[in-house]
Amino acid sequence: MIVTTSWDDGDMLDERVADLLDRHGIRGTFYLARSCRSNRLSEKSIRALAKRHEIGAHTLSHPDLTLLSSAAKANEIEGGKKWLEDVIGETVAMFCYPFGRFDAETKALVAEAGFKGARTARQFVVAPPIDRFELSTTLQVHPSLLRRDTARDLGAYVFKSLDDHARWRPSLGAAVAILRGWPHLAEMLFQLSVRDRKHIFHLWGHSWEIEAMHMWEPLDSFLGFISSFDCRFETNCGR
Repeated sequence: MIVTTSWDDGDMLDERVADLLDRHGIRGTFYLARSCRSNRLSEKSIRALAKRHEIGAHTLSHPDLTLLSSAAKANEIEGGKKWLEDVIGETVAMFCYPFGRFDAETKALVAEAGFKGARTARQFVVAPPIDRFELSTTLQVHPSLLRRDTARDLGAYVFKSLDDHARWRPSLGAAVAILRGWPHLAEMLFQLSVRDRKHIFHLWGHSWEIEAMHMWEPLDSFLGFISSFDCRFETNCGR
């Protein structure tokens, strides 16, 4: 099984996430916007981070791309890529849609800009991607598991499994685990995923949110848990 992680926005606390990943031998992709967080990483810090993990683009100003004109979308997508490549001195291959929102035109512009793939915010997915520009995730590091978007993705995961007798009991078990808190759900989803070598377990989050929600200890514990398994730890680009 492949394990990958990604971290959005470019807050200074991303360095703390990188330290945790390094401690446990896990790879990460950090999606950075030029102007999103008030305490964003400096360009010097971005260059240092690029030597440890993958850097991905997250537009210039983190807008909802689906609300912009074609020209404005292209400016945000292409401008964010150029800015990061100028900062780190190497090609930026991956893109992340701000807020996880995209449409057909946005996808096309991301591909035209030269990216190799783009990540969404869809959760509870472990199957290999069909479309490299609609990469899903498995779980976000966030204690509030009954949010609307999480409940929607979990519902899709459960109902998709109802016609598969090998999967419906585990999926319903995940629905129960969500009531016990993030650490229980995270470990259960991972243990279900690790049974198949074709699966991809994708953990993601925001460092500033981890700080605000006091999630550092659960994250550290979970990273230690998954690092003990015989998995391939890769960046979102597959390196």
